[in-house]
Amino acid sequence: MATSEATLADVQRRVAENPDAKYRAFDTYPWAKDRVFTCFAGTKEQLSNALSKGVAGDASLSSIALQTRIQRFEHQTKIKVDGDAYQQWLVQTNHAVPRFVSEQAVAIEAMTIPNPEDRKIAHLLVELGDPLGQLALQQTAPQPADASVPSWQSAAPTAELYIKKDPASTDPDKEPYPKKFEEIVEFLQTGKEIPGIRKIPDTVVEDPSISTHGRLTAPPKPWEVGRAHHDQSSAQETGA
Repeated sequence: MATSEATLADVQRRVAENPDAKYRAFDTYPWAKDRVFTCFAGTKEQLSNALSKGVAGDASLSSIALQTRIQRFEHQTKIKVDGDAYQQWLVQTNHAVPRFVSEQAVAIEAMTIPNPEDRKIAHLLVELGDPLGQLALQQTAPQPADASVPSWQSAAPTAELYIKKDPASTDPDKEPYPKKFEEIVEFLQTGKEIPGIRKIPDTVVEDPSISTHGRLTAPPKPWEVGRAHHDQSSAQETGA
């Protein structure tokens, strides 16, 4: 713990003696990877909240973002950065403000906020001269899914299930269907008889020489065999 505090104190001493090192450390801080600062996936991201709350005031989006960066940088490194001095350093050294917002955060904002006027991060990038902001404003957010429609149905490609034939759009030299086919369809719709179709009566012709009754005597059942033997024995005893 003592070593860590000594290292931090040494860094603070060096950046105090060399403002150029302090501002370079401020710009090279991993802003895009700081989920608390720039992540657009919850309610704790500092940048989007600050931009949304500060729009009603006279401050520009870039100045609001700069103050938010200064607060976050001081919280993480215990190093204070003066905003006016930093902006003067940018002009004197001809440095551009680094992109401190990840492309993922910009894409999520474009997909979740339908109205481009409400995309504060995209407007901030436009104000800073970053072309990514203009691209984000041109993106169209997808329409919200209907809960009553299954996901597989909403994801399926839409197409007409039945396309009515337009005679005006067909080629006069080429029939869309064979003429014979259209005639058969007309016969079926009107109930007319189709020529060339053989009629087969819906009856069964029985041959008189074929009988459904057999001529042979059916063999006795097992229980009939025992009963016949018993009756024969009883008859013999009675005759005796």
